[in-house]
Amino acid sequence: MKKSIDSLMLLLLLICSCSPGSSSENSEVEEPDFVGTLATLQTNEAEDIAAKQAVIWGFLTDNGGTSVYERGVCYGTTTNPTYEGTKNTASVTRGSGEFKVDLTNLEGGMVYYARAYAVNKKGVAYGNQISFKTKELASPLLVLGTIKVAGAQDLFFDVELKEQGDVTIQEIGLVYNTVKEPTVANNKIARSTVESKFKQRISNLTPETLYYIRPYAVTSSKVLYGEEFVISTIKKGNFTYSFNQNGADVATVTRIKAAFDLATTYYNNFTSIVKHVTVNYSPGTPTADANFNGWINMGSNAAYQKAGTAMHEMAHTVGVGQHAKYWELMYAGTWHGTRANEILKMMTNDANAVVKGDNTHFWPYGINGSWEDDGSDFLYIMNALILQGMKADGLPSN
Repeated sequence: MKKSIDSLMLLLLLICSCSPGSSSENSEVEEPDFVGTLATLQTNEAEDIAAKQAVIWGFLTDNGGTSVYERGVCYGTTTNPTYEGTKNTASVTRGSGEFKVDLTNLEGGMVYYARAYAVNKKGVAYGNQISFKTKELASPLLVLGTIKVAGAQDLFFDVELKEQGDVTIQEIGLVYNTVKEPTVANNKIARSTVESKFKQRISNLTPETLYYIRPYAVTSSKVLYGEEFVISTIKKGNFTYSFNQNGADVATVTRIKAAFDLATTYYNNFTSIVKHVTVNYSPGTPTADANFNGWINMGSNAAYQKAGTAMHEMAHTVGVGQHAKYWELMYAGTWHGTRANEILKMMTNDANAVVKGDNTHFWPYGINGSWEDDGSDFLYIMNALILQGMKADGLPSN
């Protein structure tokens, strides 16, 4: 019996020692190769096409048997754009397989080619190619304001950038010339910043001369111009004075002459008034007074021996508070002429502004007391321009 058991154990040992795979060298099991394909997908036509952007939807119809870990759109201005070129990934992905891609920073008026793509373990798959053309870039819309104001050597305009368009504006301003269609190569006034609204003064012009004006905007690719407007400067005024010193001291004479020299300079540049007046030093006059006949008395109060008082009295000599036409147009506390009010509205950016007054004076900018005279260029310009407006409304100078 013992012999039979020994024989059986020997047989089992021989079987185990000869079994295949018993060696440690063959212990690893090889996996089968991955079985899968590239994804398949569709490129839909572009939507929401603008000058610089468009939207494209793709549709993943088959993932190729494995996960798709990236999807988007390749695009460019040449056919068959690839993954290695310009591409945008999906901004929206749906479980149905649809995905949305936003294309931005495109160029206006260009034909683009696009293909949806999807990436899985097998690589990059492309959908069908589509093409689309972006819209032309919208130009900025620059316009001049309705009211324009002219002096003999100066013009004043409101400029508005009504629409920005699709371009980046690098510079904005006005160009002008005495011939049609002025350009930046002629005379230009550039703004320090790009503003949607601004007021522009053009100075050092020639009296009684036609000027062509255009707003302009400089972009990265070209200069764009707004509608042209033609306007004439006015005839230069000829407001003169003679001075009776009547024993005034040197300082008084110097102050009064300086006041009227400056005042007549403003009237001659911003009105077309022609008039000669006689200025008298009158120590008995508390401040100053004047009449339509051109007689002006300047008192001994030095606070009133300034340009603002001179302009105030000069206004009386051309009819303010002195002529029937003034009283006809200035009633119920307001000026009923058109042009003077237009000038005030435009120059102050106040659409509701109106010249007000009584039987003797007007305001604002009438400089009706020494306390109103701040010596500013704007105050003196406005006083003269309103007088020019009153003259256009019918107030006589002589």
